Amino acid sequence: MHLFGEERTPPYTRIYLTDLLAGAKLPNQLLLKSLQKFEEEGIKLHLGEKVEQIFPESKKFITSRGKTYSYDRLVIATGSLPNVPRIPGYEKKGVFSFRTLEDVFGILEVARVSKRAVVIGGGLLGLECAKALRDIGLEVYVVHILNILMEQWLDATASEMLQKRLEGFGIKILLNKKTEEILGEKWVKGVRFADGEVLETDLVVIATGIKPNTGLAQRSGLQVRRGILVNDFLETSVNYIYAVGECIEHRGKTYGTLYPIMEQVKVCAKNLVYGNVERYEGSLEYSVLKVAGVRLMSAGKVHEGKDDRVFLYKDEENYRKAVIKEEVLEGFILYGNLKGSERFMELLRTKGTIDDPFFLIRDLLIEERKEWKPSDIICNCNVVSYGEILKAIQKGAKTLEDIQKATKASTSCGSCAVVVEEILRKHAKLKPARINKVEEYKKQKHPFERELLKKLEEWKDWQEIPEEDRDIGLKWYGIFYRKATPSYFMVRIRITHGRLTSEQAKIIAHLSKKFGKNDVDLTSRQQVQLRWIELKNLPEVLMALQTVGLTTLQTGMDNIRNITGDPLSGLVEESVIDTIPIAKNIERLFLGKKQYADLPRKFNLAILGSKVDAINCKYNDLCFYLAQKDGLIGFNVYAGGKIGSGGPVAGFDLDIFVRPHEVLDIAKGIFELYSDMGNREDRNKNRLYFLIKELGVDGFRKELEQRLMRNLWRKGEELVQKVGERCGIIRQKNGLYAVSLVVPAGIFTGTDLERVAGLAKRYGSGEIRLSTYQNLYIVNVPEENLNGLLDDELFERYRISNSPYFEGLMACQGSRTCAFGVIENKPDAIKLANYLSERLPREEPIRMHWSGCAKGCGQHGAGDIGFVGTKVKVNGKVKLAVEVFLGGEKVSTVPLDELHVYVEKLLKEGALQL
Repeated sequence: MHLFGEERTPPYTRIYLTDLLAGAKLPNQLLLKSLQKFEEEGIKLHLGEKVEQIFPESKKFITSRGKTYSYDRLVIATGSLPNVPRIPGYEKKGVFSFRTLEDVFGILEVARVSKRAVVIGGGLLGLECAKALRDIGLEVYVVHILNILMEQWLDATASEMLQKRLEGFGIKILLNKKTEEILGEKWVKGVRFADGEVLETDLVVIATGIKPNTGLAQRSGLQVRRGILVNDFLETSVNYIYAVGECIEHRGKTYGTLYPIMEQVKVCAKNLVYGNVERYEGSLEYSVLKVAGVRLMSAGKVHEGKDDRVFLYKDEENYRKAVIKEEVLEGFILYGNLKGSERFMELLRTKGTIDDPFFLIRDLLIEERKEWKPSDIICNCNVVSYGEILKAIQKGAKTLEDIQKATKASTSCGSCAVVVEEILRKHAKLKPARINKVEEYKKQKHPFERELLKKLEEWKDWQEIPEEDRDIGLKWYGIFYRKATPSYFMVRIRITHGRLTSEQAKIIAHLSKKFGKNDVDLTSRQQVQLRWIELKNLPEVLMALQTVGLTTLQTGMDNIRNITGDPLSGLVEESVIDTIPIAKNIERLFLGKKQYADLPRKFNLAILGSKVDAINCKYNDLCFYLAQKDGLIGFNVYAGGKIGSGGPVAGFDLDIFVRPHEVLDIAKGIFELYSDMGNREDRNKNRLYFLIKELGVDGFRKELEQRLMRNLWRKGEELVQKVGERCGIIRQKNGLYAVSLVVPAGIFTGTDLERVAGLAKRYGSGEIRLSTYQNLYIVNVPEENLNGLLDDELFERYRISNSPYFEGLMACQGSRTCAFGVIENKPDAIKLANYLSERLPREEPIRMHWSGCAKGCGQHGAGDIGFVGTKVKVNGKVKLAVEVFLGGEKVSTVPLDELHVYVEKLLKEGALQL
């Protein structure tokens, strides 16, 4: 048996393209079976080889590669083509149909850098596509030429209920809108409607239906009308040539849904093997909308005629309609609760008489349990029996997704999902799930769908904010309520790779002085935090940041946090790869996209293209570390690094080498792997570290390779030579200079930040770089400007190079402004650094990392010596203390008031190996 296909991809299930677009499935999960399985079953695949013409007289055909083949029996299954209206501008870049894997990959590529998408077409496929685009974070408009959505399958009432539900997801629906033109030059910039209205957009998807793909049949002389004409044996007008699927016309009817095609395939297979022994009598068509959060099924005739009777039921969540003619069910719509759908389908298939006046709502009122036999088929599309589902449950399947993976039940049209869930409820012995409040909050409604920024302007007092929105939801927008500072909020500003312009710095300084008591907190992830912000001022703060290209989005909770990198990337000799553009590309992938804003836990990412590791790169969930292999420069990959969640651990060596252009795909694959497989129950054990520990490094890498559908190179030779901060006047490779300001523990002011912004503009290029050691650099300073810069009064308060105890000092917020902090932390860090500077002068820097509590925001495990705030009992009295770490290992717990003596002794005795 030989299978020819125009696409280069192995056969896949098209109905899951929307899941791929939404990030719910990966490309390999769409494949019908592996290449090895095809080979084992004796099927020869000819991928990327289109059949151009059939010659029935000689029983031969020719392909796009110029090869000629003979056949005994031939089946045409060319499916359908998008029915794209010739709207002026439809050929522009950024305009897609929605039919193939290639279409989805193209849409995803543009979606990475888009904010708004317009889907033209309010049918089944258009709505599923719209929801998928919304799920990955785009603002989405659905434009439909008629006044009813899915008009083939729904009436006005069902359409209104569906529209309301979709709008609840944030999808905007425009009905009775005809698209007259797609605007833009080479790239799409907007759409113009017949009424003159213009809607700006970055991306357009046209999903206006399909038409049978009859091109091959026409070129080969077969009879064609709307589709390829077939008889009841599914044989075309030429003997020994059969056709199935969306490309055929049978008894004057074409089919565009899955179930009829599955029935055709079964009949055709018998006739191919045994001769024309079975007739195809036509199929009942039905539609199931596969949109998460919406349950909708429609079958048969749903638009009644004058001689039909109509039964209706409607409440706030449900709508049911049955069209009956002469006491026989002709068609139905079920919206909301789909209970009883299998009974309705049976009535349609058998044309059974309706003798129950309550048949429409009986399933909503009465809990009935059908007794199935092991041989009963539950999933008709994939021929999965009740017995097979039971076996899967006995082997540990507990959810619908488990059953889908084990048996493929409900993975095609999806109509049997209700029945599978009922079987699960009856037979799966589930342990009570551990309640994860954050996951429950996200499941009810994702923060991106709660209109929290709009509500910020409506809430008058911080105490009227719902607790879950205040303590969970707002963190998706970088807004943190801190119990240690009642009535005030902290705002965390994303500064990718620590790169800041003087204009941006001026705005931050202005906001700090106006709303934040002049406090500026430089963080250990190259960000800036503003504290003391009142609720009424939050909208103005966010808007001001937005005007200069800054955002606070996704800087908290279960998100990919600020991407860190060498603060002098691209500037100094030891910077081999400028990683700032790579970081920006990764950020464009996930920022604002719901798909990547629903991880099991926070996700820290660092990328190091320099020979100096000034960012503690390996202590991140994902680390790209400068390396070379076979003369190529790139990165080795580490994953699972962490500081809190049970203690500091450097990342696992994944034994992978990637080139710079591959970083985005690797990062994307790991984000999605973690999202799919990470633990979502116990927040103390759901960082990426625990998933890798569960799978093993080899298992994790294998899973990643399967998702990327390629083998990855093994690790290269690492090029990093030194760890720690650079301070002083640093010569850049372009002949200019970078000048550091050492900011002890990151304690800064709006006034001083404003001055730095002015100095950077006057003496440098107007660019500032922030470091993970909470210092900053004014860069691109010509040599002739150095004296003028260093004469400024700012350098009397902040030295360009301080004591070795200060240059590598790092400290997170303590108990003053953080409810988790046990000790004040920053003052404690500065006090110890001052003491050691006086008592033990030295030349070599020592990295002292302070965390106010066990959460580890001060990266205590990554330092030469680390401190974690805690409490101890001494002579029955509770005292503030710190746990002391050397090289990431805990060595002691010391009362805070005795720490200076303890550390001095450690250093004198040489206990710290540097």
